[in-house]
Amino acid sequence: MRVDVALIPPARPPGHATCLVVDVLRATSVMAVLFGNGLRAAWLAGSIEDGRATRAALGDRPGGLMLCGEENALPPADFDYGNSPLEFQRIAAEGRLPAEAVLATTNGTPALLSCVAAPLVLPAAPLNAGAAVRVALEAARDVLVVCSGLVPPTGGRAPGEDDTLGAGLLVDRLVRAGAYPGDEALYALGCYEAVRDDLAAALRATEHGRRITAIGFGADVDRCAQADAYDTVATLHIEDSRPVLRPLGRGAAGDA
Repeated sequence: MRVDVALIPPARPPGHATCLVVDVLRATSVMAVLFGNGLRAAWLAGSIEDGRATRAALGDRPGGLMLCGEENALPPADFDYGNSPLEFQRIAAEGRLPAEAVLATTNGTPALLSCVAAPLVLPAAPLNAGAAVRVALEAARDVLVVCSGLVPPTGGRAPGEDDTLGAGLLVDRLVRAGAYPGDEALYALGCYEAVRDDLAAALRATEHGRRITAIGFGADVDRCAQADAYDTVATLHIEDSRPVLRPLGRGAAGDA
């Protein structure tokens, strides 16, 4: 088994590989929290407007449906919730988590959608790293870890240090299990190994970490650095022509 890393979503992911999609700050971390607390479905939207349209099209759903996401790291005014893992932990602890969600974020949901043609697509983050790696190993295919990256002011997409670190953590787990790393995987692994003793501090120091800390989400960054809080992973499907994540399993370790 080979593991490679794409520092930004590739134009065409390889058709034979399992894709582990990483947006540590914060979309795939939020997905780990949501599915770890019992969410049954997350419908993915590639933009804020698409999120609104998807929410309207789905209508009322058994168990409830919430519209969640961010624009410039903050929830759009008409969304039910934003993109904060700690906020969703509180909602779940209070028994207010609906059964389904529509998710629309700047980086994470477009990255997942870019991999839709792959045979197996899993959102992954430190919070559910063990579960994601276990499923990828069980699939017995090559693995491509896809970093969501950042959208710079000039447009396009650029690598994000936070996602490179998250990818390195996943590569570390896969290599320990016997996977052979490609060049970009070795690069991400080296970045992670340099900070593995304090991943939270390293994430706070990244461009994205500094930005969301500055607007009040520093505690989210620390939470996103915690490994293996959940033993749950979701997979991407197409249902009624819409992309949706469904959980493979359920469980949490030491969380409300």
